[in-house]
Amino acid sequence: MILKIKPGYFAVIASLILFLVIAGCIQFLDKEIAVKVMHFLQSIRTLHKATENIPDLLPYLVGAGTILTWVIYLYRLSKKKYGIKTQFLFLSATALPAAYVLKTFFQFAFGRISAREWLLLKTPHHFNWFKDFGNGCFPSGHMTVFAAFGTAILIYYPQYRKAVLILLTLLGAALIATDYHYLSDVIAGAYLGVLTTYTLWLALQKRIAVS
Repeated sequence: MILKIKPGYFAVIASLILFLVIAGCIQFLDKEIAVKVMHFLQSIRTLHKATENIPDLLPYLVGAGTILTWVIYLYRLSKKKYGIKTQFLFLSATALPAAYVLKTFFQFAFGRISAREWLLLKTPHHFNWFKDFGNGCFPSGHMTVFAAFGTAILIYYPQYRKAVLILLTLLGAALIATDYHYLSDVIAGAYLGVLTTYTLWLALQKRIAVS
């Protein structure tokens, strides 16, 4: 007999498991991984220099992506082109800025500096609640935004599931491997991105259905 779990209960159980995983990473893995990554980067001078001052292009990517998806969506509506592609565009155009706003709020709320800053400044490893707006790293903004967009793809184009999961995994690995994020930042960002898009999809289903 197969045990069937309602979607709502499954979401709650999955969230609790993720919270425990994130808490475990913060307590036992984040610092150790960050230190080992920095030692590796410092052992290769060229690599260390290349990753030292990577510009943050996320606000520009979100802005350009949001504008582009809204423009294409509105164009398709004007031509009365409804269907999967139009629904996908509407969800993406809504989820991208929503994910960015949410990650900004939570980064400010948690107030956690990046792994690289922690190693450089040698400050205590803790959360500075509601301090230093714009300097937080938990959850990862890049992971939040790209996971939100990836979730929209998975909802409407599940045939690309493998490609989306591989790309998100590579992104998460890159964020950790450059010491700009802890492991827990990446996991929390992925969770927030998925939750944002899925919640919007549920809330906007009537609006999306007539697109």
